[in-house]
Amino acid sequence: MPQNIRDVMTSNPCTIDADRSVAYAAKMMLEEDVGLAPIVEDGKLIGMLTDRDIATRVAAEGRDPDQVKVRDVASTQLFTIGPRQDLDEALRMMAKHQVRRLPVVEADGRLVGVVAQADIAREGNDEPTGQLVEEISESGGQMSSIEEGQFPVQFPRQIEEQQPESLVGEEPQVEEQREEEAVSKVQAASSRGRRKRSTAKRKTATRKRSTAKRKTAAKKSTGTRKRKTASRKRSTAKRTTAKRRSTAKRSTAKRRSTAKRRTTAKKRTTAKKRTTAKRRSTGKKRSTAKRRSTAKKRSTTKRRSTAKKRSTAKKRSTAKRKTAGRKAAGTRKRKTATRKTAGRKAAGTRKRKTATRKTAGRKAAGTRKRRTTRRKTR
Repeated sequence: MPQNIRDVMTSNPCTIDADRSVAYAAKMMLEEDVGLAPIVEDGKLIGMLTDRDIATRVAAEGRDPDQVKVRDVASTQLFTIGPRQDLDEALRMMAKHQVRRLPVVEADGRLVGVVAQADIAREGNDEPTGQLVEEISESGGQMSSIEEGQFPVQFPRQIEEQQPESLVGEEPQVEEQREEEAVSKVQAASSRGRRKRSTAKRKTATRKRSTAKRKTAAKKSTGTRKRKTASRKRSTAKRTTAKRRSTAKRSTAKRRSTAKRRTTAKKRTTAKKRTTAKRRSTGKKRSTAKRRSTAKKRSTTKRRSTAKKRSTAKKRSTAKRKTAGRKAAGTRKRKTATRKTAGRKAAGTRKRKTATRKTAGRKAAGTRKRRTTRRKTR
């Protein structure tokens, strides 16, 4: 008998993303012929989706499976087991939590497989396994089926509402009815316990026969499951091979594209360098020619300007000399005229002085004549 879960579990189960639609999940479960789809995110288990979840939470409520996401209807309260734990521990967990399947996860939360009740039943001992399978299948436990999405519910005590005054007298009768109901429930529980003990032997014999039938059916289902597993492995290998080929093709195409881009970039860079060098050479030539032309123009303009300035200066100097000559000639004329005027004035003055002297002489002569005459007359 295998001693740990890894020997009997179904490895590499089909998983689904939480953001997928319920319709996609249902098609996948139909194609893989499974009733359970683990929900994995970043390689870690975060929930479980069963066919009952789809039936009760989508179809029964009339919701559109194409619009509903897997995370909205999946069961997130999970009971898991490690791959190195033994089968007895798995059976105890199934019986304790009333579940028929347990996800197998590593210590880091990574999903590696799923172990079912039938997997353990095929490999376990007849009587202990049969008893635990009956406990797992018994309804009304703390959690009848995690795969059905049913969680433990504790019904709260009913709050006693304020009764109208007309029913105040009936309170003792209601209390008596409650006590009678409690006693009847206790009696019923006791009778169920006795009936269970009395039918335990019959169940044991029946269980042995059913265990033999289950083993036979399990062997048949094992062959079917092995064939399905082999088919799934072959399809997985095909998908992996196709994926590798596609990856290799993409890698080759990527390398070719990279080489082509590099060659194109190199050509463009070379052409750009050549164009830049040509532009620089042309620009340098043009700049040199432009500088030479500008220098020539400036030299010609400078020579012309210098000649023009010299000619203008010469003309101005000549005009200045002519003006100065004219001014000197005018000055000489004015001086000559002034000398002539002064000579005339001096001649006039001399003439006047001479006339005055003559007049004064005449007057003196006359005066002397009169004086001489007077003396003579005396």
